[in-house]
Amino acid sequence: MNKKLLEIWDKTLIWHPYTQMKDYMEEDNLIIERGEGNYLIDIYGNKYLDAVSSIWCNLFGHSNKKIINAIKNQAEKICHSTLLGSGNVPSILLAKKLIDITPKHLTKVFYSEDGAEAVEIAVKIAYQYHYLKGEKRDKFISVDEGYHGDTVGAMSVGGSKLFHGIFKPLLFKGYHVYAPYCYRCKYNNFKDTDERFEKGCDLRCLEEMLKTIEEKKDEVFCLILEGGIRGAAGMIPFPDEYMKEVAKKCKEEDITFIVDEVATGFGRTGRMFYSEILEKYKKPDILCLGKGITGGYLPLAATLTTDKIFNEFLGDYGEAKHFYHGHTYTGNQLACSASLATLEIFKEENILEKNKKKIKLLNELIRELKDLDKVGDVRGKGFMIGIELVKDKETKEEYEYGYKAGFRVAKSLLKRGIYMRPIGNVVIINPPYTITEEEIEYLCKSLKESIKEALG
Repeated sequence: MNKKLLEIWDKTLIWHPYTQMKDYMEEDNLIIERGEGNYLIDIYGNKYLDAVSSIWCNLFGHSNKKIINAIKNQAEKICHSTLLGSGNVPSILLAKKLIDITPKHLTKVFYSEDGAEAVEIAVKIAYQYHYLKGEKRDKFISVDEGYHGDTVGAMSVGGSKLFHGIFKPLLFKGYHVYAPYCYRCKYNNFKDTDERFEKGCDLRCLEEMLKTIEEKKDEVFCLILEGGIRGAAGMIPFPDEYMKEVAKKCKEEDITFIVDEVATGFGRTGRMFYSEILEKYKKPDILCLGKGITGGYLPLAATLTTDKIFNEFLGDYGEAKHFYHGHTYTGNQLACSASLATLEIFKEENILEKNKKKIKLLNELIRELKDLDKVGDVRGKGFMIGIELVKDKETKEEYEYGYKAGFRVAKSLLKRGIYMRPIGNVVIINPPYTITEEEIEYLCKSLKESIKEALG
């Protein structure tokens, strides 16, 4: 099999996402054949600890029998039927479970296949909701370097200049506000993110956001933020008080608040959902879920909203008030069955409680990296950790983009049997919940060695 694979393999055959293909064609490449537990195994039998959970979605390791058996059992009944005007058993059961575990005011579920679609749906629902109420609102509020996916709508409400700047002429208009970035704050000079959270600050970044809401409230149909941490920006946390005050202001001004928990949901920040801290404000109005919803086994996403929003779309057929949006595999039975099994694992194995000890150990050990000359900041929430590499620790001078500091460290880690996908100059750690304490210790030790080896 492997010999035949290598005979037909052409590095230009697949255009890989977020990959500089010129580099890819010039380098040795990892080709994964299977997975066992927390490890990826390539076609040569080499094992690699999956330190980013196959881009933040694999919760309980690879080849989990409970999830696989759920998929197999469903496949013997039916693999897919449309949700356009009809229902199916797993999607109904899953919708009830999602409503039971998310903030209580969220009562309606709209399915899709990935996080960007969940966000696209959320934005369209928010816009149409205000339109149906007779309000002429056509702008959104988001933050600089936010990330919500790569579809046109998701790129629009995102704010990544590197990822999406070239597409600016295609994007719809809104307001991107300066976002909290405690390590590189334009108002304060903290040594690192930990110092900010130890000392606190006057949250002038929040003042900017609240001022924008106040000035633009009559034209804004939604405000969207990631769930407590900007993931693709480099694991940059929002202070909890920032998120709470934004939720409070949105409630006061009747602005639809969308929280994107595609990356942060299902335990990543230590809570089942970060949005739990906003529930007292009856926010978010719309919640986006994805990635870990199936344990990382099949593509599925969900957009949850309230009765208040849902009811605005009700009307006679001739009024055409309904939501014109749908995907072929919306509510797919196999994916929903995988998600049901994933939620059973959370409950049966008391995952959130078990995670507390691992999160504590990981965060304690990873912070030892702050002693290294080339590590400027170590930050995150729960299992979501970013290690920002710097050229000069005293001045916080960044490495040039072309130097590929993060990828140099990733390559060094690969030699130590660890797979990690960086974002620019930030090393990303986001392991599966099944990682052992011994693996956490090895991961942190290897990170220290690899940073030294790759950057001096």
